[in-house]
Amino acid sequence: MSRRIFHRELMIAPETRVYLERPRLNKLLAGAVRSPLITVCAGAGYGKTQAVYSFLRDYDATTTWVQLTERDNTGARFWENFAGTIALYNKQFGMRLLELGFPETDDDFEKYLAIPEDEIPPTEKQVLVFDDFHLISEKSVLRFIERSVHTAFPNVTTILISRAEPDINTVGLLSKGLAVSISENDLRFTEEETTRYFHLLNLALSSRDVANIYGDTAGWAFAVSLVGLSLQKAPSLERNARAAMKLNIFKLIENEVFLVISERLRRFLIRLSLIDHLAPDLIALLAGDDSLVAEMQKISSFVRYDIYMNVYLIHHLFLDYLRKKQDLLSEEEKRGVYALAARWCDENDYKMDAIAYYDKAGEYEPIVRITYLLPLQIPPDQARFILGVCDSAPTEVLERIVMYHFQRSRLIISLGRYQEALDEADALIDRFDAQPPSAFNNRVLCGAYLGRSLALYMMGPQSDVYDFDESMKKADYYFRLSPYDEYGPVTSITLNAWASKVGTARSGAMENFIGALARAIPHAATVLNGCMYGLDDLARGELLFYRGDLNASEKYIRQALYKAESRRQYEVRNRSLFYLLRIGVAKGDPEKIQEAFSALEAQLEMSEYSARFTSFDTVAGWYYIALGQHQFVASWLKGNLSHESLAASNAVFSNLIKARFNYASRRYVELLTFLDGPQAPV
Repeated sequence: MSRRIFHRELMIAPETRVYLERPRLNKLLAGAVRSPLITVCAGAGYGKTQAVYSFLRDYDATTTWVQLTERDNTGARFWENFAGTIALYNKQFGMRLLELGFPETDDDFEKYLAIPEDEIPPTEKQVLVFDDFHLISEKSVLRFIERSVHTAFPNVTTILISRAEPDINTVGLLSKGLAVSISENDLRFTEEETTRYFHLLNLALSSRDVANIYGDTAGWAFAVSLVGLSLQKAPSLERNARAAMKLNIFKLIENEVFLVISERLRRFLIRLSLIDHLAPDLIALLAGDDSLVAEMQKISSFVRYDIYMNVYLIHHLFLDYLRKKQDLLSEEEKRGVYALAARWCDENDYKMDAIAYYDKAGEYEPIVRITYLLPLQIPPDQARFILGVCDSAPTEVLERIVMYHFQRSRLIISLGRYQEALDEADALIDRFDAQPPSAFNNRVLCGAYLGRSLALYMMGPQSDVYDFDESMKKADYYFRLSPYDEYGPVTSITLNAWASKVGTARSGAMENFIGALARAIPHAATVLNGCMYGLDDLARGELLFYRGDLNASEKYIRQALYKAESRRQYEVRNRSLFYLLRIGVAKGDPEKIQEAFSALEAQLEMSEYSARFTSFDTVAGWYYIALGQHQFVASWLKGNLSHESLAASNAVFSNLIKARFNYASRRYVELLTFLDGPQAPV
């Protein structure tokens, strides 16, 4: 028997009072599931989802069913959907995926592959289903799924259910016999299956009638089921079954379902067609009346409650029909639905969906709030999505939101567009400096100077100018004029391989940078509630470490550790422990080594530190390489170095360890290929 099928919003084909089991399809899928990839490709109404679901229900495997929508064309939203579904059967697995974020780079993809190694028993069969795959056009999402299929674990089968040929490269798998394609011809009802289906409905049709219906429907499952529904409701049509079939499918839906129900249920169903999340509590919020939900449950052939997953499901073709009726709703009604859906998604941690719904509802303050609660350096895919929403929103509305201006700077900086962020901050400062002082203007100016300071800080390695402290001081000045509470991930700095952000060999550059840090941090710690606290001591200790003064280095590193722990600066803490570990190894002091390593392991329990698993793997990787115990290095650190990931902060750190692993493993060709590449070496 199947272990379980885990899904969030599985759109099962409409159920009549009975479901026809089709052994022919089950046998076909039983043979196919031994391959890494199955594509089930056919138009709407061929019973793709129901056929796969029916087979997997009795198949001995753990199945993760990811129901895709058009909004999954954003990497961040796709990842919330994917990780959220995984979390239904393995919460830790799902949380680690969420913490990793959507793997846009080679480096991140290697990290992703390492997680299933830890979380999935090698003897347990796993099936991963992506339903409605035809809705995906975003290249980064397609590339992730393509790479997942090509690097599948031996016990994992991926099933892609789609109305069109999947837009990924499967030629290699097909040529090696490692992929199976199931088409419309396979899914069509045979004449014998059509006969059995009508018998199950207790319809007394002659073999000639069945043959005519079969000829007209060409075995299209949805059409066969609608004919059966029509004949059940009007037995007098049995002798005119073929004529019933010739009605337009949408006309059948209208005659058999839509015109039969009450007007209020019609409008309610049209409202539901605006959204994707159909959880019972959201349905109840939208209905506002238990009797309306009870009336909806009576048309379970098209809208059904899945007790297994606690969601309502609407069949695709019925949903298509309802969407064509959305012009019957007023704009006010639509915004009301979007607002309720946004708040529900917000409260249930579907942040990208919440942003999309808030946008449609015309509510932008919650979007700014959600952005504020993302890490200081926002993942690029999320930054692109949110910035796209903001760029299309009414400017006059956004500019009335006090925190919008700084959040916009963070979005642009997270995309590496530092000069643009600097130019926008300067324009904002000029504009608001010319206005009369007010609490609102003070906070905008605080955010503008803060964004300016962060842009200059990030530009330092290229500009060799370290005056970001002056803008941070100005941010502190305006903050003290009109203070407000700062909390969450935005108050913690994100680091790369080194504390010192210097990109030149100029004499004195390190001291210039550290001096700017020391001047900036008291102001940054005020404005951003501790952000960067201890980083200047870490940078001093780092410089002394590389100069070989281990005792002086340890003194500053321990100061950095103390400060970081006092203000929840997780990255500063992690890098401080990294240097303490290295100092212990350099001194040959097992007590110092054990102390540092135990503290690093304790950081794995700090759920607020989103990069804790990656950072631990990276530091531990350095330690195991130093000991010559390469077998304990995390598998994702044993892969090739990645040029494309160098812009991402933590990726520089992991690339450093990958380089050491390549060298220690005598993989000189790989290392030299990277060092001779277009990017600057790690």
